[in-house]
Amino acid sequence: MPKRTFNRLDDDKKEKVMRAAIEEFQAHGFENAKIESIAQNAGVAKGSIYQYFDDKKALFLYSVTWAIENFMKMIDRQTPMKDMDVYEYFLSGSRERFEMIRKEPLLVSFAIDFTYGKYGSLAEEINRELKRVSEEYELKLIDNGKKRGTIRDDVDDKILLLFFQGVTEKFNMEILAKVKNFESEPTEEQLVETESLVKSMVTLLKQGMER
Repeated sequence: MPKRTFNRLDDDKKEKVMRAAIEEFQAHGFENAKIESIAQNAGVAKGSIYQYFDDKKALFLYSVTWAIENFMKMIDRQTPMKDMDVYEYFLSGSRERFEMIRKEPLLVSFAIDFTYGKYGSLAEEINRELKRVSEEYELKLIDNGKKRGTIRDDVDDKILLLFFQGVTEKFNMEILAKVKNFESEPTEEQLVETESLVKSMVTLLKQGMER
């Protein structure tokens, strides 16, 4: 996790550091990534990186967190999470969401790689961080649905979460892979195919979760 010195930076500076780190990790892997290169590309001194993070590992793990949370913020800006349940999370403005993700090829590639286990030596810690961030978000969506009466309330939230994760995990990987392969402008056929995949996933969710 970042130190207080990093948290005190303005948002633009934080983003510069994180994008420089992700670019370096994505290009060279964890072991061969160089703090010097990250600092240079972020426009800060090498020593500053160590004022922000304990070591390269801490910076890498926060890069995973930052990438996930960045996607969530993009979605939340489009449709506030308080206005969504688990179904609307996938269906609301799906084309615009694909377009936003398409505009972030570096983050998409990084997310696919750490999800598929490219950084094997850190797999356990990556999975723990992925689980922490995603479960917190998903439980809020489930709670939203229960309050709105769109999700059954006769099943414990943690059980619903397990079902949600089981249905969406492989679908999400497939959707990310498809978006990664979009050209500069996705064709109508590509968009229709991806939307169909999302709708199929939501249908499965509703069969198990809908009230």
